[in-house]
Amino acid sequence: MIKRVESIFQKNRVFIFLVIFRWVSLAPVLITLNEPHTLLSPLMILALALLVNSIVSIFNRQLNKIVIEHPIFLSADLFFSGFILTVSGGSHSPYYLYILSPLLAGAFFFQVRGALAMSLVFTPIYFFANTFNSQTPSDNIVLATQTAGLWLIPILFAYPSTLIKSINRTTEELSAAHRQLEIIHDLTVLLQSAPDLLSVQERVLGAVTTDLGFSKAVVALVDPAREELGGWLVYPAQESFPRIKALPLRSENGEVFKALLNRSTFSTNGETLVQNSELNNWLNQNKWFVLPLYLREHPVGILLVEESGLTNERESTLMTVANQAALALGTTILCIDRARSLAVETERNRIARDIHDTVAQSLFGIVYSLDACITMLPQQAVDVKNELIELRSLASGAHDEVRRSIFDLWPSALTIELFMADLTNYINSCCRPRSFSIIFNNNGDFNSLPSGLRRTIYRMAQEALANSARHSGVNLARLSLNVTEDQVLLNISDEGRGFEPTTALSRSVNREHFGLHGIQERARAVGGDCEIISRPEAGARIMIHLPIHERHQHA
Repeated sequence: MIKRVESIFQKNRVFIFLVIFRWVSLAPVLITLNEPHTLLSPLMILALALLVNSIVSIFNRQLNKIVIEHPIFLSADLFFSGFILTVSGGSHSPYYLYILSPLLAGAFFFQVRGALAMSLVFTPIYFFANTFNSQTPSDNIVLATQTAGLWLIPILFAYPSTLIKSINRTTEELSAAHRQLEIIHDLTVLLQSAPDLLSVQERVLGAVTTDLGFSKAVVALVDPAREELGGWLVYPAQESFPRIKALPLRSENGEVFKALLNRSTFSTNGETLVQNSELNNWLNQNKWFVLPLYLREHPVGILLVEESGLTNERESTLMTVANQAALALGTTILCIDRARSLAVETERNRIARDIHDTVAQSLFGIVYSLDACITMLPQQAVDVKNELIELRSLASGAHDEVRRSIFDLWPSALTIELFMADLTNYINSCCRPRSFSIIFNNNGDFNSLPSGLRRTIYRMAQEALANSARHSGVNLARLSLNVTEDQVLLNISDEGRGFEPTTALSRSVNREHFGLHGIQERARAVGGDCEIISRPEAGARIMIHLPIHERHQHA
């Protein structure tokens, strides 16, 4: 019902309604054509009214526009109505409804203010018309009633016009808000499906230009790790847009950087936006509205929107979209930064484990052998020479291991035979001059495993056997390797003096030895688990379970 009333009282339809009213208001005149009038004949007065109505009907669109833009033109119709009233009998005139047309027009187009102004101007005209027809005495009751009608009827008609205007304004505001929500919703859906940061940038720029209707937009992003602003991107894409390196996030690098650091918006006016002549010249070809993008207190980037057609309403919508864009871009940047930090931390841990499992073990063997050499000097010089030769070979092996850790190289042809032989040689080199034996039990196809997984198994076995050789107090350990279609089971055990696992794993107790922790971390890194079973004077067993899946291909 409200929509129907609203459609009737829209300004582009009000004038048609008033034209119809002018024609219908002449109906009482047809009944009184035979009655005498003071000045002009009834047919002549009617002819004038019909002529004016015809002009208004034919040129209603043009007159409608003129009245809305220039309300003063309503006064012409007002004085014409006063003329008709004067020559047709004043308060006795049958044109009373007809003379209300300009008053109703003022009420409809300009609400209560228009109604009051038209009534105020027409009231003295009405009394003049009655005075001019003094030979026909006016009934005071009729005079008072008609005068009241000149005020009450326009005001009454002004009320629905005011109401509809308020409804129209509210509808426009709701439509704008609804449009904002639609744009934000569409942008959110698009951003959630964006596979990378570049796609997020492109979709933000697309929302600003395609959805909001701005002709051009530019976005640049902040690298939080380096504290730089770069990654400039324009939409629609233009070949003339320069590609520049990221610049430090400092205010001396231009007004754009100042706005970002100060978290302030501004409109450009030919100033130095960026301390890069090529990009600055390109940007100064247009006027831009500059918006800093922030995610809470963190700067995310800068958005520049070509300023033509920017209104307060569109600026409000643009700010809302910019906030959503900042959230999407900031979240993506933070995720990338965290992933990068995690990758760095993971790589540091990997290098630390590799150095511990290779260099540290080799150096331990060198130190152990040097201690033995010191005790044998000078009585056993020949034996010392032989030991030093062995130490040279061990040092050469340590050098090779360091290179292997740095470049992350591992021979792809690590077979089960090389696996057992390398472990035996490694443990013997670490434990000289005493010997240490390993009993191997192998089931399944070790050689079919991914090279990365074979390397991981070797490192864990290396560390577990080294611990047993050093600390168990016995000369024998057992290694059981069982490979199935979907998992690997690795068990290392000895019957030595044993230990308390909780104490051994506590960094606060043993900060220099990370071997057991390294085994557990390696197992967890490939989705497996490691169980350590031991107690003092009861031996020790390390049981490792590793799943086999595709990601081991790149371990």
